[in-house]
Amino acid sequence: MIHSQLTEALLNLRPGAQFSIYADDSSQIVIHDDTVLPSDSDLLAECEKLASRQVIINKIIELEALETPRRLAESILTDEGKAWLTSNRDKIATERGKL
Repeated sequence: MIHSQLTEALLNLRPGAQFSIYADDSSQIVIHDDTVLPSDSDLLAECEKLASRQVIINKIIELEALETPRRLAESILTDEGKAWLTSNRDKIATERGKL
C-alpha cells in the first residue's frame, strides 16, 4: 500500500484519529489516542475502494478534457457536434454516478 493511500484509508475508517505511519522495516502504524486500529482486511478494502474511486475520477478528467473550445463551438454549430457533446456529458454523468 502507498503511504498516502493508507493514511486516507485510516482517516476514512477512523475520522479524527491521531496516528503516525512509520515506513521502516516494520511498517508500523502507531495510534496516538484511544482509537482502535482497523483490521488489515478493513484497511485493504478501504484502499481498494479509494483506488477504484481514483480510476473513476481519472476517467471523468479524461472525458472533460475532450471538451475543447473547438468541440464546444462545433456543438453549437452542428447537429453532429451537439450529439457528440450530449453523448460525452452522458458519459461524464455515468462516471459521476459511480462515485
